[in-house]
Amino acid sequence: MLVGGLGLGAGLLAGCQREMSPGGQADNIIQSKSPTSATEPVTTGRNLSSGRYREVDIVIMRPAGITDPLPVCVAMHASSLGGAKSFLELGVPDMLTKVVAGGSAPFAVAAVDGGDWVGYKDDDPQRMLFEDLPGWLDYHDLASTPFSVLGISEGGAGALNMARTPGLSAVAVISPKLYDNWGDAQSSGMFDDGQKQWEQREPLRHMAEFATQKLGVWCGTEDRAFIGPARRLAENTKAVEAAFTPGGHDEDYWKSVLPEALKFVGSVL
Repeated sequence: MLVGGLGLGAGLLAGCQREMSPGGQADNIIQSKSPTSATEPVTTGRNLSSGRYREVDIVIMRPAGITDPLPVCVAMHASSLGGAKSFLELGVPDMLTKVVAGGSAPFAVAAVDGGDWVGYKDDDPQRMLFEDLPGWLDYHDLASTPFSVLGISEGGAGALNMARTPGLSAVAVISPKLYDNWGDAQSSGMFDDGQKQWEQREPLRHMAEFATQKLGVWCGTEDRAFIGPARRLAENTKAVEAAFTPGGHDEDYWKSVLPEALKFVGSVL
C-alpha cells in the first residue's frame, strides 16, 4: 500500500490513515472514513506525503460540541517544538473551544508536520500543503480548501509563503522567523540550497504578494532576533492587526498570544 500510495497521490493517501480510536488503539483505515472522525474534538492520524517523501502526523482540532462540516485554518508549527502535535501541548483545542464559545464563527484547525517549512528538492512542505492536504481534509469531512493559515516561528514564515498563492482570507503569524539579509539567513542553517532558495522563500522579499489577505502579526518585544523584521512586515503590508508585547521567542509567549491569533482568524468568517 505504501508503494502504491506514492504513485497514486493524495486521493489514495487520504484513505490510508491510522486513526486513534476513543480508547487510544490505532486502527488501520483502508477504504472507509472513521465513523468518529467528525465528532471528536481532536483527531490524530499519520499519512504518507508525496510532497515530503515521508510519513507525517496530522492533527485535526475542532471546537468541542461542533460536529458540522467546518472551514479550516492550517496551523504550522515551530520546529523547536517538534511537529503537528505541538499544538496540542500549546493548548490549542481548549483555546479554540473558548474562542468559538465567545462568539467566533466555528472553524477547525488542522496541523501537519512540515519540518523547518523551507525544505529542499526531496522534501517540499509547500507541495504537501497544496497537493496532499486537500485530500486529507476531505477525508476528515472538512472543507478541502483552507480559508486561513496560522504559523509560529519557522511556521510563521511558512504560513506567509503559503499565503503568496491567492485564496486565503486571513494569515496570522506569531514570532515569524524572517531574515533581512542573506548573511543572517545563512547563519540560521535553514537554507540548504543556498542564497537563491532564501531569495525565493523569504517573505520580506515578496511582501507585495500579501496585499489580498488580512494579515495579523504578533511578536515579543524581547525577541531580539525577529522583532525588527516582524515590525517591518506589519508596517509594509499594512497588517490588519499587529501586537508587539513583552515576551521572547518561546513557548510561554506563544501560549499567551495564540487566543488572540485564533480570534483574529475567526473574525474573517
